[in-house]
Amino acid sequence: MFSYQEDVAFMEVSGKLHKKHVVLADVNIPYKFSLNRSKDCLFFCINADDFSEHSFHSVVLDLQSRLATIIPGVRNGFASAVDQTTGAVYLGGSDGIYQYNFHTKDVNRLPLISGVDIFDMYFHNYLYFVDTANQNIHVLKNNLPILIPELKDYQIQHFVVDAQENVIFVNSTGLFILMKGSKLATLYDDRSINFRGATTDMQGVPHFIAQDGIYSIDENKELVKIITLDNGYGLAFDKDNNIIYSDERTVNKLISHEKSRARLQEAVISNQS
Repeated sequence: MFSYQEDVAFMEVSGKLHKKHVVLADVNIPYKFSLNRSKDCLFFCINADDFSEHSFHSVVLDLQSRLATIIPGVRNGFASAVDQTTGAVYLGGSDGIYQYNFHTKDVNRLPLISGVDIFDMYFHNYLYFVDTANQNIHVLKNNLPILIPELKDYQIQHFVVDAQENVIFVNSTGLFILMKGSKLATLYDDRSINFRGATTDMQGVPHFIAQDGIYSIDENKELVKIITLDNGYGLAFDKDNNIIYSDERTVNKLISHEKSRARLQEAVISNQS
């Protein structure tokens, strides 16, 4: 079902040259990325084939071995989130939210939340999630989902919680931010950008992937495009802050060209010694 191909090209990221490595090819719209950085495992969803009873499958990809496998225990597995402190992985689908078990390579049988269709998730101190029915954000505390009242009825599509605990989210109107402690979300950018996901890098800086590229919030608090893409879908950052992203058929890693040259030089010196 999945394949690995070593295909290297070059791309510019904020004007700097990066090597693009295709780490997974021939995959059906890899989407909704979350990365367990300690294990270098990427979690995402794919569109199921026409003969499946599911619309989506949850998938785990080991970025070291390039081995990708479907996680069977989540019906219509779609959303995911990772607690980078503990390494816990959360997967959401049509029936609720489950915790992934690395030993069984499936989810624990008992869900954390049941009877809720999950559209998006993110972890920052707590697990946040968007329900598909109402597209509201909830936060899971003491195993109870709590609605964030300030964001009710915004019909949220994608969101992220930054290092300052601000909630930045996307809906059909544009990009919004709810500052920590505020009772009112404010419009950040109203351009007609087809956003498809949101995450933070290793420094907690928000990034967004859209159909036409990857965007970041810069030091001037402005939304800027750092990479141009033809058809972006999923986005994550690994433990070295390398960008992992997808188009409709591949999962790719971008590594700084300078970083790649330095690693090559280290390998040459190691072989000579």
